[in-house]
Amino acid sequence: MREIVEGRNAVLEALRAGRRIERVLIAEGVRPDPGLDEVRTRSAEAGVPVVVVARRILDAGSERGAHQGVIAEVAPFEYASLDGVLASTSGASLSLIVALDHVTDPGNLGAVIRSAECAGADAVIVTERRAAPMNAAAYKAAAGAQEYLPIVRVSNLASALRTCKGAGYWVAGASEIAEIAVWDAPLEGRIVLVMGSEGSGLARLTSETCDFLVGLPLAGRVSSLNVAQATTALAFEWVRRGRTRG
Repeated sequence: MREIVEGRNAVLEALRAGRRIERVLIAEGVRPDPGLDEVRTRSAEAGVPVVVVARRILDAGSERGAHQGVIAEVAPFEYASLDGVLASTSGASLSLIVALDHVTDPGNLGAVIRSAECAGADAVIVTERRAAPMNAAAYKAAAGAQEYLPIVRVSNLASALRTCKGAGYWVAGASEIAEIAVWDAPLEGRIVLVMGSEGSGLARLTSETCDFLVGLPLAGRVSSLNVAQATTALAFEWVRRGRTRG
């Protein structure tokens, strides 16, 4: 079963990363663009067919209506294994993993993946149920980051967090009711950062599995950040701590 990657940056990153692509569709009459030129060049180098079609065909195949004149039909997304991620980070003094608890919006999933990859995270963990899929909307928001960052899918998040603890990680849960502010929390070293849904936050069992809860002090009138924004703030505090320690 083929999946869709849409948008110039997302398609280009899929090609750069060597993802298996069935074909690339480009809209008729699309304006010249360096990004599209590179899409054509890399497609030719990889032996990927490029087909020029009417824009209405791309419109019909687009999930978000933001294909920017290019869509790639790709093989189904391949999730990484948690054991593989933990093996690759064994012995590292600095490692960040972001885990998502019931985050169901694909756009938020993609944005979290993008932020995590930019912060140098080693993986993002999602659950099999009550979680956003890796689809065109997620690919678009991730802007190609999913091609470089392992995405792990697990059946039981609490069990996965305990496995990470056994591998030397401290598990920090982001929570509005946390008594520790991000500035005072031990967000350094080997950290699993657990982010909950905007509506209900962390599930009870997930929260109880965390070693500590951490919050972001807000100075404005809006009650909270969205999950992607909060992930960015917390992940880059981990980055700052690592730079300070180094």
